[in-house]
Amino acid sequence: MKKIALISAAAALIVFSGCSQQQSANKVSNKTVQVTGIRKSDLNAGSENLPVVKYNAPAPIPGQVKPYEKSFVTAPPMIPHSVDGMVPIKAGKNMCLNCHLPQNAKALGVTPIPESHFIDNFKGGKKIKKLAGSRYFCTTCHTPQASVPVAVENKFESLKSQAGVK
Repeated sequence: MKKIALISAAAALIVFSGCSQQQSANKVSNKTVQVTGIRKSDLNAGSENLPVVKYNAPAPIPGQVKPYEKSFVTAPPMIPHSVDGMVPIKAGKNMCLNCHLPQNAKALGVTPIPESHFIDNFKGGKKIKKLAGSRYFCTTCHTPQASVPVAVENKFESLKSQAGVK
């Protein structure tokens, strides 16, 4: 009986000492880690340190600015006008739809939302009459175009340009 108690105590000691070593290995360090990147400021700082996009005065008016050429065929087009007062897009409030729904776009002479945005991928790719929920927040893919200082040099070349195709 003493032998079993001695073996049990030894096993418990080994298990507990292993657990305490594991816990000490998982302790979070209080050291400050310097993280750097494009932002050049503390990651916990607010957006006041981000570059400010300044449009030419006055801000681009919808329909008055030529859109930038896309970098590649499947790139989402950029927004060629100011989005002041139009964002953030919220559930039930999307100012883009006022002009870009197909039934409105033709009359206003603006780019209509493509048919691909009316396909519900959550319902097996079924075509629906309203904008698909996965496409409702336009600024997830589409961003306002603006001339801003380059933060990181872009060396992107399309396959067409590499093949000499225009």
